[in-house]
Amino acid sequence: MKKIASFLVLTSLYSFADVLPGLHQIKTITLPSPYSCGGSYEKSAIFLSDFSRDKNAPDLLYNGACGSENNLEASTAGDDFSLIADLGEVNLEAVTAAKAFNLKNMVGSDNTFKENAKIKLKHVYAVLTSKAEIRSLIIYKVISHNKDGRLTLQYAVKSYSLQETIKESSGFDWEKKNK
Repeated sequence: MKKIASFLVLTSLYSFADVLPGLHQIKTITLPSPYSCGGSYEKSAIFLSDFSRDKNAPDLLYNGACGSENNLEASTAGDDFSLIADLGEVNLEAVTAAKAFNLKNMVGSDNTFKENAKIKLKHVYAVLTSKAEIRSLIIYKVISHNKDGRLTLQYAVKSYSLQETIKESSGFDWEKKNK
């Protein structure tokens, strides 16, 4: 009986009609301008599922103030724990889920993940996303980055799932200290 009740909760949160991205398929997208320089979520963000679009929770945000260096961000809301690793100039086709975390496949050579990453032509980025309802691993490659602000990326989704939190500790705060 417990499994049936859980299934009913799950179906009320998520529609089976939600289209999720296919895995391991390289696609191309062009974003016309950074979010903080005349952009918007429509012009500057990538939504890989109907669910992320409906929640207005981009899977990746192209950002940067006018005249500044632009960057890629995956944390777009207060409770997102999303990070990006710059893998350098590597072959997008060769980046597996394992290589997204350790490109050299050697102990002690783990990739370095940060909150955002500066955009560098021909660089490949691994984006690990952990949001309240979405968990994903996506690989992006910068194909072009024009002075007019236009950014073209290729990407492959390695993992993408909709999550349900059963129970969580209360009191999360980015600035709260330990006592």
